[in-house]
Amino acid sequence: MLHIPLCAIAVVVTLKGGEPKKILPILPPFTRCGQCSCNGSTVDCSNQGWTTLHLSGLPESAASLSLRNNSISYLGPGVFASFISLRSLDLSANVIVNISEDAFSGLKGLTELNLAHNRLTLMKGTSCAEKRFADLISLTHLDLSFNHLHNASCSVAARFGTSLRWLALSHNGYFSSKNPRLLSSLNNLTCLDLSHNGMDTLSVEMFQDAIHLQVLNLSHNQIPHNNESYPLDLFQLLGPSLVELRVEGNHNVSCHTENFSYPDQALQQLSNLRRLHMDGLPNAEFGPGFKGMTLLETLSLSGLDDSMCTINSLTNKTFQYLPHSLRSLNLTKCNISRIEKDVFRPLRHLHTLDLSFNLDLGFDTLGNAFYGLQGSDLQELHINYIIHPYAMCVMLTPQNTRFFKKTKLKVISARGNRLQVFCKGALLNMPDSLEKVTLDNNNLGFGSYLKDLESLKNLQIIHNDGLVAFESPTEYPPDQLQQCSAGVVDEREVAGLNCHRRWHTEDFPLTTWTPELTGESNLGPSSLQRFNKLVYTLPPQLNTYVSRRNKFYYRILEVEFNATNSLEILNLSNNILPTWIGPIYGLTKLRTLDLSGNFAYNVSKTFFEKLESLTVLVISDNRLRSVIKDNKDGEMFSPLKKLRSLFLSRNDLNVVPENVFQGLVALQYLVLSHNEVFIFNVSISHMKNLSFLDLSFNHIHFLPKKITDHLDSVAEYRRVRLDLTYNPISCTCQHIDFLAWIDNSKVAFRFEEEMTCFMSDGVMHGKTNVFSVIQSLQDTCTDKFGILVGAMSCAFCLLSVMFSALVYRYRWKLRYLYYASRLAYRRLQTCDNDNDDFEFYAFVSYSSEDNDFVHGELLEELETRAGLRLNVHNRDFIPGRPIPSNIVSAVQSSRRTLVVLTRELVQSEWCHYEMQMATMEAAHTGRDVLLFLLYEDVPSQQLPRDVLYNLQSSTYITFPGTRAEPSLVRDFWARLAQAIRH
Repeated sequence: MLHIPLCAIAVVVTLKGGEPKKILPILPPFTRCGQCSCNGSTVDCSNQGWTTLHLSGLPESAASLSLRNNSISYLGPGVFASFISLRSLDLSANVIVNISEDAFSGLKGLTELNLAHNRLTLMKGTSCAEKRFADLISLTHLDLSFNHLHNASCSVAARFGTSLRWLALSHNGYFSSKNPRLLSSLNNLTCLDLSHNGMDTLSVEMFQDAIHLQVLNLSHNQIPHNNESYPLDLFQLLGPSLVELRVEGNHNVSCHTENFSYPDQALQQLSNLRRLHMDGLPNAEFGPGFKGMTLLETLSLSGLDDSMCTINSLTNKTFQYLPHSLRSLNLTKCNISRIEKDVFRPLRHLHTLDLSFNLDLGFDTLGNAFYGLQGSDLQELHINYIIHPYAMCVMLTPQNTRFFKKTKLKVISARGNRLQVFCKGALLNMPDSLEKVTLDNNNLGFGSYLKDLESLKNLQIIHNDGLVAFESPTEYPPDQLQQCSAGVVDEREVAGLNCHRRWHTEDFPLTTWTPELTGESNLGPSSLQRFNKLVYTLPPQLNTYVSRRNKFYYRILEVEFNATNSLEILNLSNNILPTWIGPIYGLTKLRTLDLSGNFAYNVSKTFFEKLESLTVLVISDNRLRSVIKDNKDGEMFSPLKKLRSLFLSRNDLNVVPENVFQGLVALQYLVLSHNEVFIFNVSISHMKNLSFLDLSFNHIHFLPKKITDHLDSVAEYRRVRLDLTYNPISCTCQHIDFLAWIDNSKVAFRFEEEMTCFMSDGVMHGKTNVFSVIQSLQDTCTDKFGILVGAMSCAFCLLSVMFSALVYRYRWKLRYLYYASRLAYRRLQTCDNDNDDFEFYAFVSYSSEDNDFVHGELLEELETRAGLRLNVHNRDFIPGRPIPSNIVSAVQSSRRTLVVLTRELVQSEWCHYEMQMATMEAAHTGRDVLLFLLYEDVPSQQLPRDVLYNLQSSTYITFPGTRAEPSLVRDFWARLAQAIRH
């Protein structure tokens, strides 16, 4: 496609009355066709290194063909004859020297031809090369810039006649402007670029056929600004049509300028002109002829981009004849140091004023110049770099802004002015209409001037980025710039001017935003109490605050903003904010928070709890490895229910806990690139709207199935993108399932042809087409894991069947052997126990609520009548010994442990401990220890599992009750005594 930024945009702006809308067409994907790329009807053969054309195999139905940036030197006859549908042909950036007469034959529908950046010279041939372009009857755009057509003696495009609309002839050396045939026959030409051609004069005949010309670019030639170089009737035929004229870059500053003046007599014929770009002449005035340009809207005298502007001084007469229609005035880099106070008074409808890059202008001169702008329509003011870059003690005083209040300013841009101090009242003079302020590359920090922002009721956007690096100095700055203005030499004199100085973090610690102090501090508690209840008050309509690279060095503790603020975007990136404790109160409407690049390593889990409205969180380029690793339950991010985008790249992360993102139910974009993550086993099943997962530049070998399954489920109803580039993807049989998922999934992979494969032999293959590797592995890998599992399962089943058969065949013999051996052991144990010397026959385990029964009837029957010595804890435990020690001793020194089972005993922890010790004693010695006395009928569902188990496996006896027959009671006590003895 042709590159037509100047004329095309100018025509669209002129015809549509505004900026052209950007329309992004949805194009089909590129495919290979021969050595080129094809996209529908577009063929791209650029950057192929061709020296000759290789067009065979290309679709002849192509509408657009790009051959730019090759090394083609010759176009032979009929080379494009088969491309009869071609509409756009780009041959720029080649080395074309010669074009045959029939090179473009057959291209009757071609509308755009780009031959820029070649080596074309004078096209010799019949009738000024008419035959070379004979078939291009529909051509509207022709670019011949950056060639060598400086000796053209006839019309370089005579054959095109009425079809050509756009013609670029810039950078062609020296063009003779006295040749009346140079642009003949171009009756419908609307855009003409003759810049950078060394032209020194203009002739009336030159434009006599271009009666519909709308944009004329004569910039950067050698045509001086005076009436001699611009004949009176030069633009007579162009007056009704021309809307933009560029003649900047023609003023040679080394020449004497006494005879230079603005050619107002010739320019007054341009009654339809809207935009005029000229050089700024020293001490020159715009003459009466400018009054005839009644539609002029933009006047640029900028000295930027190799243009010349040496105005130096603006007087009250400088702009007196400029038309009232003027809306934009560009005076950048014009060496302006003096402005009279009424210089802008004639420009009542001025909308935009740009005074940037006038390093000697200063705030004092600017303030006086605003006297004439009071009551005007001025809405945009650009005063970037109007202070020398090495000036010191730069202050903005109420005197500088005293005339601002009565303007309609909405936008102020004041970048790079070394501004350090706002004096009291300076901001209060700003107009109520102010909506956006840009203060980048100054030296502003936290200070009491922030309180004055509250008065700016309509302020919506503040940009306050920090200083950028200067280039290495080439000379020392003037001495006067290194002195403080107004004779200020110390802090006391600054205080006398009622100025708010910047507070450096090493000077004063804030309780709410406390700096990291080093060394000793002499600040006492009284100093700290000044800000204990500080509430930051923001302008009511402030929507965006950006302050990057400002060297803010604070610890963010508990911070509170006024509840009525409207802040939605807060960007504090690339400062030094290492600790985030919070919480932050008052920012209930905040949607975007950027704290990236702040060396943060300490973040509280409650820092985000009051920022529930966040939808975008950028915390990349920090040191959050430990913070994320310790956030195992997802507490830190759980309050962010509305968050859609989370950026965590470049944080040196190596472990990402499974539930770290548990609360992010609305998340759509998750970026974890450029970390050290090896295993990504994070729970994302709650992220139903996940659209983009960036895991590039990590050490991930594969993704678990739960991740891939969730991505597939989301991909069923929305587009999902996954970036795994620059990860060592395991291209082995072990992870063939994951590779197969990559091949078959609906998930879209970014740059899949640049993935890195880690092969089974340990070799890393970078920029690998993973899909071709998958196909190779599928052909060579066998499911060895399935075979192994199947074989082991069969062997286990066979062994189980054989063992079960043997047990069943000899079941009765096994039972006999078990009980016979158990009986023999019991007999042997009984013999041994007869020789044992136990201190007590039984240790009684009971609840204190059953004390009456134990110390009454039980002791009476078993000790008094049966002669059995019993161990009862409140009688026989040794005082001063730990209870657990007494319990173990009682169990070991007693033949049996008698458990009086009641509901109260089941609920007693100590009784439960006594039963456990008795169970351990039985397991250790092999003797029967536990004996249960069921004093109450306790339902089995109320018994603990271990008690129920002991009841089922141990001896127990049931108490018959106090109302039972005496014979039954006597029999019960006799049987219990016998059980205890044996």
